[in-house]
Amino acid sequence: MKSMIRKTIAVSVLALSAGIAFAAVTENEAVEIALSDAGIARNEASWLNSHRDRDDGRLYYDVEFRSDEGKWEYEIDSESGRIVGFDFEESRTRVTLEDGIDRKEAESIALSDAGFDRNEVSRFRIETDRDDGRVVYEISFNVPGYEYEYDISASDGMIGKASWEKKGRIAGDRNAQLTQAEAERIAREALEGNAERLSVWEDWDDGRYWYEAEAMIGDYKYEVDIAGTGEVVSVSREYRGFWR
Repeated sequence: MKSMIRKTIAVSVLALSAGIAFAAVTENEAVEIALSDAGIARNEASWLNSHRDRDDGRLYYDVEFRSDEGKWEYEIDSESGRIVGFDFEESRTRVTLEDGIDRKEAESIALSDAGFDRNEVSRFRIETDRDDGRVVYEISFNVPGYEYEYDISASDGMIGKASWEKKGRIAGDRNAQLTQAEAERIAREALEGNAERLSVWEDWDDGRYWYEAEAMIGDYKYEVDIAGTGEVVSVSREYRGFWR
């Protein structure tokens, strides 16, 4: 199948360069034409978006995506497959990695930590960024009802930040309230009983009681958000020395 796709792209590119018109292209073919022109493999593109549009009676495909180099925008004629519009914005945080881990290794680290296989998650995104001189992979993905985010060091694969957050409405009574002891117990359970120097306090936000907890486990600082119903809505952790 990959060989067939490559052949199709090659024929399309040759036809374009020779000025030959051919049958209307599909949206997927327009995406492949844009990626081929940019020299970016599909698995290296993030935030890929495409849709059909019309301008002055002309139908075309808008194709946008990002890579480590920057942001790419294409307009592909829907009849001929010709590139009729193009824009490239170089990333201000462009990095070149000669050592360390690659994108696939970073992906594997995040998914393994979260306990999921690649085919179990949706809306997977990975980008390279630089923060305080450290190159990191920023990774996010969804599973039903939850969103996960990771910052992973590109030099050694260390998880600098990690979090999950429950999506959607919080069930139960909006006036539900916990005792201090209940909130502390729930926070410890969310952290699998390993919390050191646990602090919990009550808050009121958006017409609900909320409980925020902070704790240390080894070299990581943890934060837990708990609804007044006792439901844990988010857990995050950050390595204390990650940004030093």
